[in-house]
Amino acid sequence: MSFFDNLPTPPKKSKLQFWQHFYQGFRPTHNTEFTIENYPDLSGKVCVITGMNTGIGFEVVDILLSKNCNVYGVVRTDSKGLKAKEELLKRNPETKGSLEIISGCDLSNFDSVVETGLKLQDKLKDKTINIVLHNAGLMSNFNDRSNSNGIELMFATNVMGPQLLQSYIDPLFLKKDDLIKRIVWVSSCAHMVAPDFFGFNEKDPKYLEINSRPNSGILYGQSKACNILQAKAYALKHDTEKYGIISTSVFPGILTTELARDYPRFVQYAWSKMFYTPKFGAISELYACFYPQLKSGDYIVPFGKTETPRTDIDAALTNGVCLKFWDYIQNEIKDFIPKN
Repeated sequence: MSFFDNLPTPPKKSKLQFWQHFYQGFRPTHNTEFTIENYPDLSGKVCVITGMNTGIGFEVVDILLSKNCNVYGVVRTDSKGLKAKEELLKRNPETKGSLEIISGCDLSNFDSVVETGLKLQDKLKDKTINIVLHNAGLMSNFNDRSNSNGIELMFATNVMGPQLLQSYIDPLFLKKDDLIKRIVWVSSCAHMVAPDFFGFNEKDPKYLEINSRPNSGILYGQSKACNILQAKAYALKHDTEKYGIISTSVFPGILTTELARDYPRFVQYAWSKMFYTPKFGAISELYACFYPQLKSGDYIVPFGKTETPRTDIDAALTNGVCLKFWDYIQNEIKDFIPKN
């Protein structure tokens, strides 16, 4: 018997919507009414962000420091994190904020995530957490890579790891202690190619059977669809409205980041010439952090606009499927989540 037996009937997908979403990636909306100048001063505020040593995360931290935020950057490799910190502080010599690197976090390794969560709890125990940005992600060109538990690597890294890490942040985050309280789950227009229905493989989202796995694009799309489900489910599960917390997902844009590092060199070269720089993706993510009119479950597209995700995934946000998916992940990581 599957965890996802008896799901509701999904609505039909729209081919027009498919092409509209990818067009949005290639020809995004430039929001000129809510820009960096509209972001508040962040003196005394705290942001926790994953994957900030390069790409979009690096640019997000650059802007946050310019606004005097205290940033805790979660990275995998200490040397890369420290190098990024040095460059970011050079860029922002006048900042009243700070940047601390929390290294050693491999989101696909759940023991590593637990260690990182405990480090964050120790560092942040006396502080108000204003923003949590689940920015780190993996887009692989391979469909046969798994973590040590045999779980498809993008699903482990992009979906399970962030939900587990959040369980360690929650005791400090789920409080009504400031007017700025946001959590952002980074998704992608690739959710449009996620499996039918509701964006994940109902029989086995972890794809433990390697021979049953579809191509890497569909696997990546599944992980990004799941981030959309997580954003809404998090709000519902934790009744975030009572804390003033807004939980959203965001497609930052099709950008020249290291996300395509697993792809052949000619693809990486073409990618670097065709698309926008990571700073534009930072604008998408920070729109999710600061735009006043957002509500939990909103899906943001580049570069500062709300949009409707794929029809069946959008339906999952209101018909109970997103909650069932959240419960599925909680059950899968139950041996690693905090006991109290």
